Amino acid sequence: MKKGINLQDEKAWVTFLVDENGDAGVWEKVWFPVEVFGEHLDFDGDNTMNICRLVFGSDRTFGIAPTSQMIKGNSVRDNI
Repeated sequence: MKKGINLQDEKAWVTFLVDENGDAGVWEKVWFPVEVFGEHLDFDGDNTMNICRLVFGSDRTFGIAPTSQMIKGNSVRDNI
């Protein structure tokens, strides 16, 4: 059973920059939960960024956000 988004919890989310035909890129509209061992992590700017850097490295450009900003489509930090 899938869980819904709890708007009271500031969980960590990540989205990615997509290169479209060599252009500067566009942020995806899809957000993914930042999980470790299947557990959706609470948002902590530095910790969330460090985990994403470990998982995605420097090969992908990504942005992170807590739930309250993710639902508005806003990244609060990125690795650009």
